[in-house]
Amino acid sequence: MKKLLFLLLAALPLAFVSCSDDNDLPDVDFTLTVSGATNVDGTLYVVQGENMVIESITVTNRENGKGAMISSASYYWDGYYLGAAVQPPYGFEIETSEETPAGRHTLEIVSPLFAVDKTMATAVLVYNVQVVPTAEDIPEGGTNTFTGTPTVSDSSN
Repeated sequence: MKKLLFLLLAALPLAFVSCSDDNDLPDVDFTLTVSGATNVDGTLYVVQGENMVIESITVTNRENGKGAMISSASYYWDGYYLGAAVQPPYGFEIETSEETPAGRHTLEIVSPLFAVDKTMATAVLVYNVQVVPTAEDIPEGGTNTFTGTPTVSDSSN
């Protein structure tokens, strides 16, 4: 009986040990191609009254040789849900009208994220958007294709 009790006590710590792979989150980059907007130093510039179109989102796994993907992209403007794209390339058009206030806004893109040998996760990309009155107000040196690293969290939380 003492041997059985000893074995149970010896095995007890194993019940509280978790696998280190339980929350092995993907490490990815998202590449966005846009029209109607220009990325300058991480800020997207949009001319007031023109539409910004996310043409595509491409996911790249930073772990060489392993795939990664999203299954949709939900878009938020200043915290308000605009809609979602559920088919590749996950494009979406964001209207800015003459009534859209010039100044700083926030674009958030939220996506379920899947990567080989990793925990299912949620990826969030956040961009500052500067709505400007004219195209002359956009700084020089911008690009329409750019890469960002999303914040990734466990989808079960």
